[in-house]
Amino acid sequence: MKITFKLLLTGLVPAVFLIYLTACAATKPDIDKLVSEGNEIRIYEIFGMDCPGCHGGLENLVNKVPGVISSEANWEKQLLRVVLYANVEVDDNLIYEAIKRANFTPGERFK
Repeated sequence: MKITFKLLLTGLVPAVFLIYLTACAATKPDIDKLVSEGNEIRIYEIFGMDCPGCHGGLENLVNKVPGVISSEANWEKQLLRVVLYANVEVDDNLIYEAIKRANFTPGERFK
């Protein structure tokens, strides 16, 4: 029984984690390409992101805001980059509400 548990920890857990990381990386759009296509980019300050795993829930909620193409959070810089469709008005309050629903505190909008 002890050997099976040890094999599980040394083999299965790292494999599942690697699959998770690969899947996350594969689903992210190329934000730089989206910006070069004439879409609007906004940068928001975010407080409360303490680890690399924090960004997923935040990005998912912000991506649901109408007019948002994609978002990318950086926990080290405490920033959220949001790409919006060109010529579509998106109220900052909708973005701030999504940030709050993800249990983070929005700061100022830099761009």
